[in-house]
Amino acid sequence: MRTLMTLMASTALLGGLMVAPSFAQASYTFKLVKKISLPTKAGHGDGVVYDPSNGYVYVSMVDGMAVVDTKTNKVVHAYTAEQIPAPNYMAFDDNYVYETVAQGKGKRNQIVVISKKTWKIVDTVNTSGTSPDGAFADPANKRFFVISDDNNWIEAWTAGAHPTHIANYPEPVKNPVAGPDVGSLHNGTIYAVNDSYLFKMNPGNGAIEGSANYRLKVLKHGGTKANILDKATNEVWVATTHHSVLVVDAKTLDIVDILPQSKGADDIEQDPGLGLAYDFQSSLPGFDVYDMKAKQRIATIHTGTKHPTHTGAVDPDNHDVYAYVGGEAALWVYEPVKTMATK
Repeated sequence: MRTLMTLMASTALLGGLMVAPSFAQASYTFKLVKKISLPTKAGHGDGVVYDPSNGYVYVSMVDGMAVVDTKTNKVVHAYTAEQIPAPNYMAFDDNYVYETVAQGKGKRNQIVVISKKTWKIVDTVNTSGTSPDGAFADPANKRFFVISDDNNWIEAWTAGAHPTHIANYPEPVKNPVAGPDVGSLHNGTIYAVNDSYLFKMNPGNGAIEGSANYRLKVLKHGGTKANILDKATNEVWVATTHHSVLVVDAKTLDIVDILPQSKGADDIEQDPGLGLAYDFQSSLPGFDVYDMKAKQRIATIHTGTKHPTHTGAVDPDNHDVYAYVGGEAALWVYEPVKTMATK
């Protein structure tokens, strides 16, 4: 396991690399193939999630939600600011999408349930806490989970047209600075972040099965952020608000490697078929691309705008990348094109 001092030194070194980045020879270029206009105003949206059951991408816009068909790259369903104000993330299963409404204390804090058969809103339920943020489903156990930013817990809910609240699972960080954010379910275990921690939680009872504090400086939007699982190596990649992506052992949470990152990130996604990871950042008009097998950053894609790409998604079937360019109120679609790689 890397020591704290090693981590801090490595993070500082990676920060220095940002001045004059040196990348491995890229084996892919990325072609902008479509700009999908979204029915919203320009600004900071949130979650962008790909649903493999139907090939749709769900987009939490500045206000309202959009559903994009990746086969046509067109918006096929949309929900207004009145229906879904201040959305953050959404979970989904085979039958429903569960979108969060996060207006904060004293306002609307809800889960909006959308039928994937009719695409109509079938229910709206109040969350237990306020400012619901990260959301993810556990279809095998007919549950989904919502992370409550203001309350330092993860809410467990029954899945279905009319969800019921099961329990609030406390997060392991006491008196957090920035607090909870997002999480994912990997191989039947919840991996979630809080301040500079990554922790594992049992989705059945909320028991903490491991946690690690990486001692990153906690900024306004936290330290550790979204995570993905590399099933080939059983390693979790954790984006951060600093100039680094942490690669950690999924069992022990020990750091395996630290990779450079252009700016502070919010979201990280992957394309298992191509073995690529994509890191979307709050201060970068674009995104970083990584070769997951080589554990190398191979490219930084710039949109050419002044607007950051806060979040994004990947269609693993056609390998297109969907980057949310909030300042343009649009999803920009990039196609990876393989090129000759040099040794």
